[in-house]
Amino acid sequence: MFAEERQRRIAELVSNAGRVNVTDLAVDFDITTETVRRDLAALERAGALQRVHGGAVPRRAHSLEEPTFGDREIHNLAQKTAIAQAALSLLGETMSISLDGGTTCAALARAIAEEAHERQGAELRPRQLRVVTNSLSVIDSLANAPGIEIFVLPGRFRPITRAMVGPQTISAIDELHVDLAVLGTNGLSEDGCSTPDHDEAATKTAFVRSGRRVAVLADSAKIGAVSLVRFAALERIDHLITDAAPRPPLSTHLTNAEVEVLAP
Repeated sequence: MFAEERQRRIAELVSNAGRVNVTDLAVDFDITTETVRRDLAALERAGALQRVHGGAVPRRAHSLEEPTFGDREIHNLAQKTAIAQAALSLLGETMSISLDGGTTCAALARAIAEEAHERQGAELRPRQLRVVTNSLSVIDSLANAPGIEIFVLPGRFRPITRAMVGPQTISAIDELHVDLAVLGTNGLSEDGCSTPDHDEAATKTAFVRSGRRVAVLADSAKIGAVSLVRFAALERIDHLITDAAPRPPLSTHLTNAEVEVLAP
């Protein structure tokens, strides 16, 4: 196989799988790991992917770049919907939860509302949930859902995430102890969870502190990505819900941190 054809297929694998491993590629294409690394370097120079430790992931935005809520909401929509459905398994019949301003958290809010209406239509008791949130999208989705009580956090509104952030938000979160804190993330790596904005990161860190258990929702495009500000180490996470199970070395770090990984 010519190098150009092999590199095209590697680029397709990265795009479809979300992450590839050097050793696996060497076996799949019957080439040396050194050849794989040269292929990945060439593809990175061409802008087709981004090399990470042990392999490659799809090309990432700069650590300071932050797409708008609307752009993120439609990106990987099917995966986020599947993640949201899987996250329902973490909910009890009666509990308090927090949902932050991520688009995958917004997808979970829609799933909660849909389930509540379905239960009501089937004459079943909906879950009784108290939802703490800084997200207008979460509020919109849950406003008329049966069984849901919404606690709205104060703060400075960030249009790019449609969420409240800042000292007022953090102060209000610090007064709470929810059964389950649910967060989205811009990046998930061996170093933990990260996001581009300092105020957003500080608010997410407060959510992490407030949860008896912490769940992070992250589609596979976030795996291996690193944004500017870390808001949680892997050791602070109890559950990771994603559409594709992470591969080594991240999977090893998650196991060592005792993070339960759910992949629908």
